[in-house]
Amino acid sequence: MNKESLGDKLSGKGREEIPNIAFHIMTAIMRLMDVFGKHADKNFSRLDLRAGQTVIDYGCGPARYIESASRAVGKSGKVIAVDIHPLAIKKVKEKIEKHELGNVEAVLADGYNTSIPSEAADVVYALDMFHMIKEPKAFLSELSRLVKSDGTVIIEDGHQSRSETVQKIGESEVLEIIQQAKSHVRCKKSAPCN
Repeated sequence: MNKESLGDKLSGKGREEIPNIAFHIMTAIMRLMDVFGKHADKNFSRLDLRAGQTVIDYGCGPARYIESASRAVGKSGKVIAVDIHPLAIKKVKEKIEKHELGNVEAVLADGYNTSIPSEAADVVYALDMFHMIKEPKAFLSELSRLVKSDGTVIIEDGHQSRSETVQKIGESEVLEIIQQAKSHVRCKKSAPCN
């Protein structure tokens, strides 16, 4: 029986949030992928982040990219880790403390909405999660709101085909693809219609 309230349905709260046990299993699987296959290192190296940038790791999950992002943007940059799952935010905070990541902030999203000001980021990236988004237009609208007008949004296909990724982005009408790589697309804000 679905006990989701009308308010939760309207706000989007909990739509993609997975049960705690599933979060722990996902974290263990990702850890194995990273230890034996260096998956996170390979994925992260493709982002091309630079010192001084403000970046948002949207859907940060178990914080597997946080340390690398913190190092990449340096002390003059900032990393904002966003997720809808409280356990993800807990993982980020643990890494902040353990590794003294003074340039990292954790933000719990309410559905797709965050408290982050508009045009806050040079780069917003969404890795390992776009295939789970149930309302791509609402999600992509939030990413578009968060990125600066000259910024970049990087979206990994995840467990869906490139054609699905392209279709969802096209239908959103808020982002346009400027480059396609093997595992992700780079986007910029769409020009406003007059």
